Amino acid sequence: MNLKRLRTHPALVLKRRVPSDLHEALAAYADDYRSVHDSAIDLSSRVVHVLRSFLDADRAFHAWRRWAGEAAAEPGSRSGRGSRNA
Repeated sequence: MNLKRLRTHPALVLKRRVPSDLHEALAAYADDYRSVHDSAIDLSSRVVHVLRSFLDADRAFHAWRRWAGEAAAEPGSRSGRGSRNA
């Protein structure tokens, strides 16, 4: 189990269709979470936590965000967008 125990967050509405095999995997993941942490977790919390963990672990994404922030702070920069290889 790679995910740590979740902090509680306010309820949210998640409107998205997922393939049935992904839904089954998320349901199985909920069963695993319940067995590890002895508490249930709802679908929207699972999805948000998995996405947050994925983004937190993506080094290239963090490097890009740092680059985009630096580019936006440079004089004459309009949006911070452009080629990372420039």
